[in-house]
Amino acid sequence: MASSEALKDQFPLRQLTAATSLTDKAELGSLDFYGATHGPESIRNASWETLQGIPTTDELKWVDWLPNGAHLFFSPISKISGDDANLQYAITRKWILEYGFDFISTFTIGMREMHHIVCLVFDRNDPDSKERAHKLIRTPIDDCAQQGWGEYRTHLALMDHIASTYNFNENAQMKLNETIKNALDPKGILAPGQNGIWPQTYDKAAWRLTADSSPSR
Repeated sequence: MASSEALKDQFPLRQLTAATSLTDKAELGSLDFYGATHGPESIRNASWETLQGIPTTDELKWVDWLPNGAHLFFSPISKISGDDANLQYAITRKWILEYGFDFISTFTIGMREMHHIVCLVFDRNDPDSKERAHKLIRTPIDDCAQQGWGEYRTHLALMDHIASTYNFNENAQMKLNETIKNALDPKGILAPGQNGIWPQTYDKAAWRLTADSSPSR
């Protein structure tokens, strides 16, 4: 546990003043403090309840942006760079707006990477809205792959598409994955197709989902 005084020796005071005043008041070590202190009250409360292990759906109320709201995530990952962030913003916003949706996104910075969570909210009871969302969500995948960005998580329907973009060295990673799958689970009992990895007993072309697959499949 790091004390406020110890941290002040390592970081500029302006970075620590707000955080240390809160942790000192609560008699917490600086590395023990995690939670929302700013923003709408409902969001702050949801954050604290989640960290206490209290289930809540309040933080997901942004899905109500549209009537009968449902969502898909598109989440490219890259190095921590302002240039990458601006380019990801430009690419994803362009496609979202062209398909007639509102642009909602957030950047999250990790220790060595940055992921950009784009929230595509659509009306699950509107066939046109669902069809546009289904077609749109695949479009930025190839654009981002051309920039060297993969996705850090995705919908089950997009696993095959995204796995195909990790094709360095003549698909060496997928060849390794399939070799292990066929050795340990040749009949495909455990999650066939998970992460785009199909066992040899399955016809991948028949099972994989594409942009032309029915959204209800």
